[in-house]
Amino acid sequence: MDYILIKKQRYFFIYFLFWGPYTLVYELTNRCLLFSPTQLEFSWLDNALPFVSFLVPVYVSYLLFGCLILANSQDNWELNDLFYLTHFQLVVCALFFVFFPVTFPRHDYYVTSSITKVFLDFWLWFDAPNNCFPSLHTANCALAIHYSLGKKWQWLFCIWGVLIIISTVLCKQHYVVDLVAGLCVYLLTIRFKHWVLDPWKNAAKTAA
Repeated sequence: MDYILIKKQRYFFIYFLFWGPYTLVYELTNRCLLFSPTQLEFSWLDNALPFVSFLVPVYVSYLLFGCLILANSQDNWELNDLFYLTHFQLVVCALFFVFFPVTFPRHDYYVTSSITKVFLDFWLWFDAPNNCFPSLHTANCALAIHYSLGKKWQWLFCIWGVLIIISTVLCKQHYVVDLVAGLCVYLLTIRFKHWVLDPWKNAAKTAA
């Protein structure tokens, strides 16, 4: 199998299309539940962290952030690294989404103002709160930060990615444990890259 499954695009919008199957799998695991979702007990840190409504646009900017990271990849090899590794993260997280769905009581926070209520209505339609553990936002953003290091605008992508990760708990979309689990998925992804993806890519480069 050729390592280069997708190629860099001239038009930025096409990068959104790359996420079509990815989003479909996420939506299916979010809505077609095999088990009733579990609402976890808040830890002391969950209770201590405030609800910061002005970070909601930062949280939603994840959709743009992911596409910019793909567009900023240095070549087709790196673009495909990102494509495979983000899908690896989806598979790992989907196992939890299917067999141990975790929900979060977002309604308790988003009825305080008309602006956040509009966001909640949209987000519950797009992303029902049943895929909380692990945080795929966190896993994806940590990987994006990893691939931004040493590049032009690295400071922008790193700060942006960190803010999105922080927003997952400050916007009351996730428990703190979801964030920690998302970081663990990122670390597992880097191991997968070293053990599986890099040897495959090196073999493909040699064959080419």
